[in-house]
Amino acid sequence: MIVKISKGQQITIPSEFRKDLKLKAGSKVDIIKKQNKIIIQPIEEDLDRLFDNARKILPKHKLTAKQMDELAEHEILG
Repeated sequence: MIVKISKGQQITIPSEFRKDLKLKAGSKVDIIKKQNKIIIQPIEEDLDRLFDNARKILPKHKLTAKQMDELAEHEILG
């Protein structure tokens, strides 16, 4: 499907896609550039919750971004 980039540098995700993927205003997505493609994929609620929890422990443990990524990867992949 072809969509147009607005003056504000935004695109609209077609309603059929939003409905199929259960996306609504405020939903978070991950955007990846892979070679000459842009991939947009929804962030699962569990992953979103994991990031929220990781943000809460940052001040207590002073984790670096890399350490947070490793923690997330460990929680996801086991």
